[in-house]
Amino acid sequence: MASQSAVRLWRAAFLVVFGMVSCSPGDAGPPLVVQRDSAGIEIVEAMRPLWGDSSLWSIDPEPVLDLTLSGSSPAHEFFRVGTVMRRPDGSIAVIDRNSQEVRVFTGSGEHLGSFGGPGQGPGEFSNLQRIKHAGDTLLALDYDGRVTVVASDLAVLRTLNLPHSTTDLYYLGAGAILTESYSPAAWEDVANELVRPPEALMLFDLNGVRIDSIGETRGSESYVYRDEEQWADAASLFARRSHIAVLGRRIFRGSSDLMQVDELGMTGTVVRVLRIPDYPLALTDAQVAAERDAHLDVELPPGMTLPPFIRRINAALPSPVARPAYAEMLVDPSAAVWLELYRGRSEQDRPQEWLILDADGTWLGTVEVPDRFRVTDITVDAVLGVWRDEMDVEHPQVLRLTRN
Repeated sequence: MASQSAVRLWRAAFLVVFGMVSCSPGDAGPPLVVQRDSAGIEIVEAMRPLWGDSSLWSIDPEPVLDLTLSGSSPAHEFFRVGTVMRRPDGSIAVIDRNSQEVRVFTGSGEHLGSFGGPGQGPGEFSNLQRIKHAGDTLLALDYDGRVTVVASDLAVLRTLNLPHSTTDLYYLGAGAILTESYSPAAWEDVANELVRPPEALMLFDLNGVRIDSIGETRGSESYVYRDEEQWADAASLFARRSHIAVLGRRIFRGSSDLMQVDELGMTGTVVRVLRIPDYPLALTDAQVAAERDAHLDVELPPGMTLPPFIRRINAALPSPVARPAYAEMLVDPSAAVWLELYRGRSEQDRPQEWLILDADGTWLGTVEVPDRFRVTDITVDAVLGVWRDEMDVEHPQVLRLTRN
């Protein structure tokens, strides 16, 4: 895979081409990017896609590597796959939540080894959530805030304890970990309304000692329903969710309310805003009605029907006027921001597309992802994730990414 020097060469080549395109005398459209400063914050507004209606980057649906097919041992059988990511040495790490293991493979698909397994002891997991790079080591987050630190040879080094409410973590270098933590909510006084409790952003060192709090995200949206008989915290229609991504010590935060991403400094201060003004997000009545119906489209055992309580919740869900801008955010090694365009439950037959903002905020365009493929990691020349076949068997795969 591409080295850091390859990344720099690619960026330099892109800037040359970008300069030629943006300065073309025959280009009569609005400027690609408008930049300004507001109270010390750089505002970058992308006015139109550089690629126009086409896509100059592409993802080959034929995998470079399929870990389900690259071997016949039990390590190549997967169920409830979480993260699939490339390690700095070129190997590939995969979370298998069924076995509560992290499995590591060579770039050609040979099983190098695994760590984990169900349990509460050192190196074991109850509900394995995330794995992240920390230099040559791996950080594996369990549901209760326990983090297992694993060496490059997969030897368990130690366990550190973060707050039980930790939902995700990111390594920022220089021994600093950024965490997201939910705030336990009390819904006794909440009835029949949308809620979106914020999530705290905190810094810890590699021993689990808290360094500082650097702000919060807007969190995830849900609907608290209550009647005379029961109450529930239910999924809302076209629910918004916040996102965090990091590249080195750069922190990217998005709320998905708008087509916008904020870049934060290490103190949590916003230093740059990337946005596409007036990006169309409005929903029609027909789209909302289809989404409400899709929330009731649940596979049930033979002879069972949805309880009346579920139907009452569904009928009470507020009708949103706009969809979330994106469902996921990743940042690749070139500092390009990838935003997965949001699709509701009723829209899963639509192609999965990712909108790309280049490192300088230029709106490049969109890239289509193969059907039934969930992206979990992006490198300079590859997209990693999980593909489900027609039998719903999970295939951790590496797909070729071409940046023309």
